[in-house]
Amino acid sequence: MAWSQKTQEALEVWLAPDTAYERNPHDDSRFYEFIFYVWMDEQGIWDEALARQEMKQKAQQLHPEWPSDMIDSFIGERRSEGTLILDFLSNVKEKRLIRELN
Repeated sequence: MAWSQKTQEALEVWLAPDTAYERNPHDDSRFYEFIFYVWMDEQGIWDEALARQEMKQKAQQLHPEWPSDMIDSFIGERRSEGTLILDFLSNVKEKRLIRELN
């Protein structure tokens, strides 16, 4: 799994704010944009272990003051959500329904 520069940038944009672990529309929007770029790179479901590792490392780098258990918890939740979104997109693609999304 090698994420593009745009995906890496979207990951940082999502995780950079101090509110990244919160559930609010602004943080959700940044997370969804990150997942969009993951989709553009992967065109399928990501490797969950590697995705978790990448997200956790970036969160720790940007916020060394955050407790490790908090990072583990919110990254785990978001990884699961990302997998669900990528699975949805994979099924839509497989059934050739992507054009119907427009």
